[in-house]
Order: sequence, then C-alpha cells, then structure tokens
Amino acid sequence: MKVMTKKIKSEFYDYNRLGDLLFIFHKNHKIYLNNALAEYDLNLIQVLCMLRICNEEELNHSYLNQKDLSDSLYITKGAITKAIKKLESNGIIIREQSQEDKRNNILKLSKKGRDLIPIIEEMNKNWEEQMGLDKLDSEFFIKLIELSHKSAKLNGYE
Repeated sequence: MKVMTKKIKSEFYDYNRLGDLLFIFHKNHKIYLNNALAEYDLNLIQVLCMLRICNEEELNHSYLNQKDLSDSLYITKGAITKAIKKLESNGIIIREQSQEDKRNNILKLSKKGRDLIPIIEEMNKNWEEQMGLDKLDSEFFIKLIELSHKSAKLNGYE
C-alpha cells in the first residue's frame, strides 16, 4: 500500500522507504537537539564527542585520541578537530599528551564537561518521551541496532 510521497525542495522523500524515514527522523532529532544545545553554546557533534569521551573514561577506564574519536563516531577528522578545539576553548574537555605515545594527545572531560552530561542526557530523554520512544518495546530497538550494524558493515565499518 502506497502511503504518500511528498516533494520537498525538488527532492523526493518516499515515505514508504525506511532509509528516507530514518533520514527525516534523524534530521529532525538533530535539529531539536541543536536548538536545545544552543543555550549551552554546544552542537550535536560536540556533544557526541563529549559522550563518547565520557563513555570511554567510565566504561573502559581509558582515554581516546582524536583519531579514535573520529573512527568510533564515523565523523570526519576535520569535523572532530573543529569540535575538539571549541570544546577545549570552552573548558569542557582537556587535551593531554599520552604517556604511552608522546605523539598522541588524549582527550578527557573537565569538571565542567562532566557537569553537562546529565543535562544533555535529560534533553535527549525529553525528546524521546515527546516522540513516544519510551513506549516502544525492546524488540524494536534490538532490530534497529542489528540493522544499524549491518548497514555499517556494508560500508566497510566493523
């Protein structure tokens, strides 16, 4: 059954294609979060960096360098560099020389950065609740995770 096709800016988004729906969903999530984050002079890429650095510190008790961050987030090195410079200048992260490899700098969250994590998590939780994502069952999320991993694998990411 054909639902509808809507013409937007001379490009077609087919609401029957999952890829198009996920793109629209992601785009609107990004807009929502960037608008909410503007109050803290942050954007989504910077927050993704912060959350990834935090997870590495808390879960693995280790630190990332910019290349690891870029690789793990599937974001270009240039975008990561720009985000890290802004986060560092705002006192949200600290860049230190690695003790294991003096050629690399490791990234750590500052106290200010750690204090922002619960605020960021609350923003995302509010969006998920407004969207009704908190009402979806775990099977949906498991399938979505599987599809995400499969799509990354198709593009050469492991």
